[in-house]
Amino acid sequence: MGYRLRVIGGGQFSNWCLEAVIFLFFALWKLRFATVINRYFQVVVVAGLLAACQSSNTPSETSSVFHIVHDDSAGTLSIYRKGGSEPVLVQNALPDMRPYLHPIMAPDGGGELTEYSPGHHQHQTGLYWGFTRVNGSGAPMDTVKKWFYQPDKPAHIKQQIGRDYFHNNGKGYWKKVSAHALVPQGEEVKWQTVYQMLDESGAAIMQETQVWSLKEHEHKFLVSLEWNGKALENITINEFSYGGLFLRMPWREGIKGEVVNAARQRNQKAEGQRAMWVDVGMEIPGREDWGHIAIFDHPQNAGFPTNWRVDGQLGVGPCRAITGDWQIPQGHTEIVKHQLVAYTGELDDVAMRKLWDEYIGSNSIYSAAVMWSIAQQEGLQAEFLTPDAAVAAMTVTEGYQVNTWASEPMITQPMAFCWDDRGRLWVAENRDYENRGTGFSNDGTSRILILEDTDRDGIADNKKVFLEGVPFPSAIAVGFDGLYLGAPPNLLFVPDKNRDDLADTEDIEVLLTGWGIRDRHETINSLHWGPDGWLYGLEGFATPSKIRKPQGEGKLYGHKDPFPDVLKGDGVEINGGVWRFHPVKKSFEVVAHGFSNPWGIDYDSKGQLFITACVIPHMFHVIPGGIYHRQGGQHFNPYVYKDIRTIVDHSHRSAHGGARIYQSDAFPQDQQGRLFMANIHEHAVLSDILEPKGSGFVARHADDFVMANNAQWIGFSMEIGPAGDLYVLDWHDGDICGNSVLQKETGRIFRISPVNSRAEHWQGRYQDLAGLSDLKLAELQTSKSDWHARRARVILQARAAERTIDAEAVAVISRQLAVGSPDNRLRALWALHVTQNLSDERLLELLSDEDQYIRAWSIQLLSEDKNPGDAALDRFKKMALKDPSPVAHLYLAAALQRMQEADRWDIVQGLLSHAQDAEDHNIPKMIWFGF
Repeated sequence: MGYRLRVIGGGQFSNWCLEAVIFLFFALWKLRFATVINRYFQVVVVAGLLAACQSSNTPSETSSVFHIVHDDSAGTLSIYRKGGSEPVLVQNALPDMRPYLHPIMAPDGGGELTEYSPGHHQHQTGLYWGFTRVNGSGAPMDTVKKWFYQPDKPAHIKQQIGRDYFHNNGKGYWKKVSAHALVPQGEEVKWQTVYQMLDESGAAIMQETQVWSLKEHEHKFLVSLEWNGKALENITINEFSYGGLFLRMPWREGIKGEVVNAARQRNQKAEGQRAMWVDVGMEIPGREDWGHIAIFDHPQNAGFPTNWRVDGQLGVGPCRAITGDWQIPQGHTEIVKHQLVAYTGELDDVAMRKLWDEYIGSNSIYSAAVMWSIAQQEGLQAEFLTPDAAVAAMTVTEGYQVNTWASEPMITQPMAFCWDDRGRLWVAENRDYENRGTGFSNDGTSRILILEDTDRDGIADNKKVFLEGVPFPSAIAVGFDGLYLGAPPNLLFVPDKNRDDLADTEDIEVLLTGWGIRDRHETINSLHWGPDGWLYGLEGFATPSKIRKPQGEGKLYGHKDPFPDVLKGDGVEINGGVWRFHPVKKSFEVVAHGFSNPWGIDYDSKGQLFITACVIPHMFHVIPGGIYHRQGGQHFNPYVYKDIRTIVDHSHRSAHGGARIYQSDAFPQDQQGRLFMANIHEHAVLSDILEPKGSGFVARHADDFVMANNAQWIGFSMEIGPAGDLYVLDWHDGDICGNSVLQKETGRIFRISPVNSRAEHWQGRYQDLAGLSDLKLAELQTSKSDWHARRARVILQARAAERTIDAEAVAVISRQLAVGSPDNRLRALWALHVTQNLSDERLLELLSDEDQYIRAWSIQLLSEDKNPGDAALDRFKKMALKDPSPVAHLYLAAALQRMQEADRWDIVQGLLSHAQDAEDHNIPKMIWFGF
């Protein structure tokens, strides 16, 4: 084109607006051939439109005008909406009773979200502040537990326990100083109460000032508090399980309700836990939906994030004294900040996290860092559990069970695992890992193991050592009579031509080099065979790499060898993304750039790639040529105005890994197609439902499938086995963030299986697939177990690289493509492709197929070598204009980067004619990237 357009500063743009800019850019580019038009004028016009797009993308907000009515005689400050006859919130400020908020109304006026003095806790008055133990002389906790709730305590016990302002809300404990409006009207109103806390003699020991504000944001009330506690003498708030700010909503026995905190811990599991926010939702009389109040903690609060009280009636409050005494010296003023969010409907944890970020003036990366810190402390403080005890501690979805498939001393420090053709698990023991910043070859005892469950009782009973001495193994995949081994800086092929389960060490081949280990959590990982015969892998953003073929035979590294400078010289740069290597063509390319620390990649029945990631949202639909949301740093392409974002509509606690999409027959139908992933910080196996939308997907939250309930459980890789069971790899250590290795001799693999498996035990299901004929492997393409279809394709591809596949097998696969089910037809398409039995002529025919994914994959395979022929380009132009499928549009947009620039424009023009794609998650951005 001769020039590029760049808008300094980037920005966020709505898809429809970006699509319009692309169209204008295309029109101006075409116009320059017909007229003498100043290219700088083009840049100014398009840049102006981009700026307009950025400003037009500002979300609309809802707000109301409020005013405060102060009734001093009644002791109330009531906040009304303009024109409203009933208050939306009332501050109660009586002379001899602590201040409290009640009612806080639902933003639409439909019901009260707080409750005053319920029968089960009569001292609780909506939203209030009160400490349980103040200036006790010191009482052992067993004394506190014995006497605290006894009304007739001996005097010395009272003195030891301290004065209780939580349960005593009236005269003799509190004295009003003042209450008045600070900003009596506007879109945000403010008010203040000042009270004194009194000792037994009536003397003031603390002056408590509460400054409140109320505003409305997107149909939610945001109520902010700054609490100032000025100590008039030395104050000690003694250790107790609750006390401070506390919320009572209208709970009743038998109603539906739930407490959820920022770490996704629910109800009593959230009791005593630290979190940035807690949300309480429950049924409200007169409403069909739930009412909610969330309370935010603030990083400026001492001890942030605070421990929370969650009682059995869904009463909640932050409580700094849960972990020990809290002292405020005489003359010092302690400041505590919180915000409440009052709303109705369902909890959207993504939106809630965004609101919390806005409240503290930060972003989600900070949120993730906070949760890391919490999780790391939990791990360091947790009790070490044996494998059997770890299983006993787990909470498993009904109908499923977990057992230890392998554990220490059989395996230690496992960083990767994968299956071979015989249904055995290969494990990479990375004993050279020391911490995130050090470790490469110092230990010298890393190795590759082969584990087998010979009697198929669900427990590994046989171990072989395939390879020793290659430092820092981080990724493995079996195929082509050997092992593909990611061991930075190299991608190696370790052959075993005679299949004796011992590496042919003299013939190890350095396929590629250049992977870094700046952050050892983010180096080469997650090798996985794609449907198209390429070996896919991942790379994290914090570990820059420059991938290239080695000079000569390359260098094999050994014990005590220093790590090389991988960034010198030429190579393909990657610092976050998905890449692939072709085992026959020996070619390498980056599939997609971006992400954070992706770990875990898989494809569904349509061949759509998905990855799981840490820190930023946890899942992405990966499109070849896509540029995705980064945790940090800059995109290689400076002309990216809007990258592709996550497909999830929810969030989990950060640190996901091991994406595996269930496509087998052991689990029931409702689990088919779900994506399972391990989560380090939740110590869990979670699942999401992949729901098609436009050209892509929305990932919706499904089951928290297995909760380890063990803070030293570090699951980050998963597999689905030949029997249809799930397997999860547990690094297992007290330092779950990997800053050090505290338990070097641990490592586990857990097996998750249905109590009643639906797996069909057909003849040969558990035999060595490499011993099957071409025909039998071809027939496996219609297997209910995708594990078998995938392994069979890898074997057939390796055979096709050495010889011609049996004609009868090719005929069977061809028939599958012609008359099979939609998913089996795709398997057949891929099988024909990897065995070199799919001609361009056949692919051109398939561009007219009735199945949109057959058409889409035909586009991709015709473009695989970045040289689609003239016939293909001509068909692409017609499809861009006439094909109704957004999936086909997406594949055409992705193919733009795999053809000459001059061939792109007619295709772009056709793609831009589909108004329905303007708000598609992917298509406008992929068209832009295609420029």
